[in-house]
Amino acid sequence: MHKYKNIAYVASESPKSQEVSKLLQKLNFINIAEENKPEIDLLVVIGGDGFMLRTLHNYVIENKNTHIYGVNTGNVGFLMNKCFSRSEDLIDHIEHAVSTQLTLLKMEATDISGKKYHYIAVNEVYVFRKANQIVEMNITINDKLKIEKFRGDGVILSTPTGSTAYNFSAGGPILPLNSNLLALTSINSYYPRHWNGALISNDTIVQIDINDVENRPALVVSDYKEFHNISQIKIQKDHENTITLLFDKDYSLNERILDRQFLY
Repeated sequence: MHKYKNIAYVASESPKSQEVSKLLQKLNFINIAEENKPEIDLLVVIGGDGFMLRTLHNYVIENKNTHIYGVNTGNVGFLMNKCFSRSEDLIDHIEHAVSTQLTLLKMEATDISGKKYHYIAVNEVYVFRKANQIVEMNITINDKLKIEKFRGDGVILSTPTGSTAYNFSAGGPILPLNSNLLALTSINSYYPRHWNGALISNDTIVQIDINDVENRPALVVSDYKEFHNISQIKIQKDHENTITLLFDKDYSLNERILDRQFLY
């Protein structure tokens, strides 16, 4: 653990997470939930993928120097590592872990009153119909209109990390971490009838303009943060922020993403 001077942990409220956190208390790690965002080099996150995602937003995105090691006490645990029963096992896994930097998205959304919202996404930004009627939108890539009057339930723009989540469930492709691509995926497209989406370079700027937003309102979600009555969305890779996750050397994030493509 010589690489990390200030180590902290945060645990979800589940009984299993709380049980694991007691092992870290014996190591005198800082409980970040009880501190006022102290300066830390390593944060151990105990919980599931949803808890990890919220922790990244609450503590990490603005602190580029903090590394994250997840301990899975949830279900899937795609962003987590296997649980441990002894604190010595955790220390050994962290010392030999492989670091991975995640691609992030930054989003600017404008609502019908002209108010702008900014948010960072680890997994995806998606637009979805807010009412029972389909949403209608224009999709512009690097200032060039690519689809006029798309009609359907919505679209998803995902990072390689997020491509295994909602994007994959919606029929989108899984992206290798080093692909330098983003996945733009259709959600139940009515028009164009056979358009499922596109693979685009991660230096692309995607703009989505919602048509007839008063009668066909749209909901925009950045990871889990919701924005309502949005008329325009601009999304691109975030070149200023980054997140570094640590994974056990015998099961890296690259391997996890590859394995997802062979699930059946």
